[in-house]
Amino acid sequence: MEEGQRYQLLYSIAQKLNSNLAPHEVLRTIVETTCDAANAKGCSLMLFTPDRQQLVHTLACGLSDWYVRKGPVRVDAALAQALEGKPVMILDASADLRVQYREQAKKEGIVSMLSVPLVRRGEVIGILRIYTSEARRFSDEEIDFFSALANLGAIALERAELLEEEKKQFLRFVSIAAHDLKAPLSAIQSFLSVMLGGFAGELNEKQRHMMERASQRITELLNLISNLLDIPRIEMGQLVQEMTEVSLAQIIDSFVEEGSSLANQKGIKFSVYVPQNLSTVYGSPARLQQVITNLVNNAINYTTEGEVCVRAMETDNEILVEVTDTGCGILPEDLPKVFQDFFRGSNVGSKGTGLGLSISRRIIEAHGGKIWVESPCAETGKGSRFCFTLPKR
Repeated sequence: MEEGQRYQLLYSIAQKLNSNLAPHEVLRTIVETTCDAANAKGCSLMLFTPDRQQLVHTLACGLSDWYVRKGPVRVDAALAQALEGKPVMILDASADLRVQYREQAKKEGIVSMLSVPLVRRGEVIGILRIYTSEARRFSDEEIDFFSALANLGAIALERAELLEEEKKQFLRFVSIAAHDLKAPLSAIQSFLSVMLGGFAGELNEKQRHMMERASQRITELLNLISNLLDIPRIEMGQLVQEMTEVSLAQIIDSFVEEGSSLANQKGIKFSVYVPQNLSTVYGSPARLQQVITNLVNNAINYTTEGEVCVRAMETDNEILVEVTDTGCGILPEDLPKVFQDFFRGSNVGSKGTGLGLSISRRIIEAHGGKIWVESPCAETGKGSRFCFTLPKR
């Protein structure tokens, strides 16, 4: 690679570092750019464990999963030089005794390695490693260039840590504020229930109407607060404590009666197609039920005629769940924003908090799955299809 191309790449990555891209995406860009620039087989970014005795793969490209997960990389003779902030070049990874996983490297087709330290504030925090499928001796100019890329990676990591800390502080504030608001609102709701029940005296029609409206508004506020409390719980990883082996078929089946009742009230059809022998997943039953409830309720709310349908199916590795409707659909300009916090579609009313779908996204991603939306449905040309996948148990 010529010198001008190297500067252009550095400039391009620096721009991304200053963009709105998530730090993780910047790191991925650095790993992939390094791999392409080196014309290498693969590249990985490894970070030290807290005791600084091992390195763990954080990001990798061009390498098989089994090789990346072969085990922790011990800080040995091959990395002693890197700990001092100097690059380490190995010409034959299958024969060099400094390499910990020589047989695995040979099986993976790795011949040469270049390890470049990630240095932050004078301290080595990890390694950017390049793998080639043929014997190769990197030039001083190439090593300098890859060292510069590694330094950009260190900056991206520092930015990620700062953003994560800011996020934790914000979530903590939201959690405290929501919790403090919930108690007095619940008390007011209790008083209103007592008055609406006639236990504090008879109400005339106008008074009852006003009380019912106030009670409905407080219910909406309590729902909003519950959603706000859900966000920090999910973001802080509390779902892990709730996870167990779960049957999605049973979760969907438990909602059929409620879904059918809501659909009947609107005069639309509600169908469910779920094989009873559907494989299980590892997850939080309550949270997965929350996702199903959110998706089906939304589909019914925004469908005035036709059908809402829930389907589940499985592939070799995952379960796919679809919720389709024949409703008003989602405008093309709104599709990228559907899973954002507080987003409301421009073609629907103000009903709801605008948090249901964003919380559903957090729940599915916390389970290692993916969630997306298509609108209109390819089969009917109208409505929407919300889909999510979860890894099989």
